[in-house]
Amino acid sequence: MFSPKSKPPKHFADGHPRQRGASEKGDASERDGDFDKAAALELIKAHDSEVDRRRSGVETSRLGAENGSLGLPLDLDTTGAEKRVPVPSKEEYEELRKHVFAVEQELSFDARCRSRATDQEMDVDAIIRKIREQDDRKYASEPKRRGYQGQMHERFAGDHFLSNVDIINKTELFRIASKMPKGAHLHIHFNACLPPNVLLGIANGMDRMFVSSTLPLIHKAGDEDEYENFDRCEIQFSIMNQKRLDKKLGNLFSADYIRGHMMKFSDFRNQFSSHYNKAPVDEWLLHKLMFEEQETHHPLQTASGAWEKFNGRTRMMKGLFNYQTAYREYTKLCLADFVRDNIQYAEIRPNFMQTNQLYTDDGEGMINNEGIMKIIISAVEEFQKEVAEKGQFFGGLKVIYCTPRSMDRKNVQDALKECIEFKKRWPQWIAGFDLVGEEAKGHPIREFVPELLEFKRECAAQNLDIPFLFHCGETLDMGTDTDGNLVDALLLGSKRIGHGFALAKHPYVMQQMKAKGICLELCPISNEILGLTPRVGGHAMYQLLANNVHCTVSSDNGALFRSSLSHDFYQVMVGKADMGLFGWKQLAMWSIDHASLNEEERDNMKYEWNQQWNEFLKWVKTTYGDLIKDVAKI
Repeated sequence: MFSPKSKPPKHFADGHPRQRGASEKGDASERDGDFDKAAALELIKAHDSEVDRRRSGVETSRLGAENGSLGLPLDLDTTGAEKRVPVPSKEEYEELRKHVFAVEQELSFDARCRSRATDQEMDVDAIIRKIREQDDRKYASEPKRRGYQGQMHERFAGDHFLSNVDIINKTELFRIASKMPKGAHLHIHFNACLPPNVLLGIANGMDRMFVSSTLPLIHKAGDEDEYENFDRCEIQFSIMNQKRLDKKLGNLFSADYIRGHMMKFSDFRNQFSSHYNKAPVDEWLLHKLMFEEQETHHPLQTASGAWEKFNGRTRMMKGLFNYQTAYREYTKLCLADFVRDNIQYAEIRPNFMQTNQLYTDDGEGMINNEGIMKIIISAVEEFQKEVAEKGQFFGGLKVIYCTPRSMDRKNVQDALKECIEFKKRWPQWIAGFDLVGEEAKGHPIREFVPELLEFKRECAAQNLDIPFLFHCGETLDMGTDTDGNLVDALLLGSKRIGHGFALAKHPYVMQQMKAKGICLELCPISNEILGLTPRVGGHAMYQLLANNVHCTVSSDNGALFRSSLSHDFYQVMVGKADMGLFGWKQLAMWSIDHASLNEEERDNMKYEWNQQWNEFLKWVKTTYGDLIKDVAKI
């Protein structure tokens, strides 16, 4: 009586038998999505039935073994009274245990990829697991770190990203992650795609680049913290013409410096070493732009505090980014970096607002949002031509029209109107609409519901497809308007959710999103650094994936976090001990499934991704096959 009622079928991921590696008619990923939606609908019905039961006051009888529960020492007889059942033997218990694990594996998010795996994929999965073991030994060989009261701490994969990043970059698993074709990059803010030294390098050559500070950069000799102002200040850059500089020139290194006054960047660089001897000027500027481990994980740090530092850095990046030469050059370099990181397609998030226009290089003229779109389109078309001439593939780029959630309703309404105009003018370039910025500080989505509903009506009237791709659930709050953004995103029909960290706390909303085919854009490194989880192993994504919520992996603002998309894929794997090749594969496939592509674009993307995936498998076997003896027999 202790054996399971039914044995889990081998390689059945969704109730449909198949041979490993067998080809099937039709689009398997599309059918998989339908199965997931159907499963979610069943769970929604169960939730609704439970709500009805509670409202009616009817009690539910406790489950016995015949109802599907396993291994309970007590059962119910026909009258509802408890009756004793035999305790299982050790062998029977082990059978029950194996059954539970087998069912869990068959229901796992990567089960379908595993059940359909080719022999080559099985080999590469085995290689990756072996490499993970070797990398673990590499971490263990690193010097221990001294903690509170002298406690010594071993290094390990999955520890704080910022404490591990230098080790990560030397691991074989990261090398493999870098080579892996990642599909579509769906959540990346355009001003933070590339390492900050790229924009600083461009700024060095700009004659009209100026810099300002929130504090005078003075050395307080004899003070306990003599360079305090250098640590605490916020630096901003701006291209300035002579008229805008009027009465605003200042010397950042003077005790009489007035906050916000401007100093020529070339003069700042030349004088810096005379006032600060702890680091060269470029190193100091990079430190101001990128997060440090102690800053992120200090005992007093909070998510709000991390966001305060983040917002200061984005203001610093803004001035390095919002002029003509930087924007053009940055766009080209960003596209090249996508190809280098084995990204086949991207949907970028530039900010569009009237106060965020580009300056010309001399600071005399302005380039509006329409001009920004033209720069992006021109750069992509030029890059696509160059890639094609080299015989390479890059599937292109689309723009998610973003405006800050801190804006008032009138500004958001204007942004929505401009988004529609852009979609009509460049239908193949606009992927969707989003509200961006710190959730807890900006307005909740519900603030803009009238404008967003009118936008949907207008899109329907003009036969335009501009899906919402809302940032939401990027919070630890529970029961607040910030937490409620997930509900509004659901009701407004958001196609994807940026972050969605809080979704696991909303089981009913989660099933509704699954039923509607809504996908999450996971940003694990960003969420760790901005205070949602101390380490990747505690990230909510593993709960969400265990519930088969469709997810993709993204880097968010990698420039500020010392990371790339390869780093995020690495982190996703090391946070889960039993994750291997098939988890990576499913996440990459979902990214293409949920990208804002038409049918022809998606089919082409899948074909090209599959070609690159097979090349990747060959490379792993060629490079690492000797690490496992008789790998083909494993």
